[in-house]
Amino acid sequence: MHLSSSPSAATTLDAVIAGNVRAIRARRRLPQDDLDADLGWPRPAVLMIEAGTRRITIADAIALCSVLKVSLGELLNGAEPEDLDALGL
Repeated sequence: MHLSSSPSAATTLDAVIAGNVRAIRARRRLPQDDLDADLGWPRPAVLMIEAGTRRITIADAIALCSVLKVSLGELLNGAEPEDLDALGL
């Protein structure tokens, strides 16, 4: 599924990121409020990302990678191979 060919592909990619953020945060025992604060985002932002109700921009992905200290590839772990290829990952 190519991101550019299907609107649902973006939603699927958001869901992959949501699950990965949730898993990384849980492994590190990092509360959502702390991650929001570290990112400088309003309080419910991480909750909305993890719930899949907030679209994730490239800027969001970069901030998440930076604060969580993970690569973009790790943040997108589980994404469709075609989407990863389109991003050069």
